[in-house]
Amino acid sequence: MYVAEVDQRDWDEYAERLTFAINTAQDRIRGDTPFYLIHGWDPRSTLEATLPVGNTGTRDRDPKRWRYKIQRQYQRARSAVNDRLRAAIQERADRHNEDLEPHEIEVGAQVWLYLDRVKEGYAKKLAHMWHGPFRVADVCGDHAVKLEIAGTPYRLYSIVHLSKLKKVKTLLERPKE
Repeated sequence: MYVAEVDQRDWDEYAERLTFAINTAQDRIRGDTPFYLIHGWDPRSTLEATLPVGNTGTRDRDPKRWRYKIQRQYQRARSAVNDRLRAAIQERADRHNEDLEPHEIEVGAQVWLYLDRVKEGYAKKLAHMWHGPFRVADVCGDHAVKLEIAGTPYRLYSIVHLSKLKKVKTLLERPKE
């Protein structure tokens, strides 16, 4: 067996696989593998252990046919996993969209902008994250708006995702006595 390093310090990476290869090699004299003589059964791969491919004791003598059978079982398992994954993603999206309401941000509205970047030397948890207010110049599709940034000290890209915005609440005047 080839070991990559000259002084062969990486032998521990190969020892387990080499031992398994020796223990599963068919012995010409005994007619069985050392693994079978010790444990009483032939070793099974992880794929064989997890997929119902039948009795491994009567393994197909034709390696191509046996490999094809394993690959077919593997492909069935992968397609089942992919189907269940797609169904779970769709179910999660449907659950999320049940409570979803259309956004109330329109052209001309004032909004606060969430910026999570903090200047060097400032503690993030003490920094002001909501900046503005900014005025909405244009609505770009369902999930983004263009902000009017001219005349402000902020240097940022003017098109912003709606998740980074919240509408400025206009409060009525308080009663005066």
